[in-house]
Amino acid sequence: MHSTSQVLLSALVAGVSTLASPSFADDFTRIETEAEFRKLVVNRKLTLGENYATFKKNGKVTGEFGGAKLDGAWAWRDGYWCRTLTTHSKNTDCQLMEISGTQLRGTRSRRKGQSFVYEIK
Repeated sequence: MHSTSQVLLSALVAGVSTLASPSFADDFTRIETEAEFRKLVVNRKLTLGENYATFKKNGKVTGEFGGAKLDGAWAWRDGYWCRTLTTHSKNTDCQLMEISGTQLRGTRSRRKGQSFVYEIK
């Protein structure tokens, strides 16, 4: 049986705990290039509830999700932000990234998966 924290961690890593609201759908603009992503997002703290991540300029992903250290790497590929985690789900996922003010919406599986919204600090 999974503990509550394990279930929460699974949901957060899967990006399904905070789904984008349809009312916000038209407010988001796709981040088209790595240069734009770097300007708007890199080296900023991204929060999702009590959890956080930072996508560093050297291609590292750091943070904390579900009380556990988050670690991995990221790269920009074919218009998508791709991350490979060495902790948590330990997989690679390329995500559509969109921005609206201080919110960053990611949609997993090259925009075919679930969406989640980070607050940019």
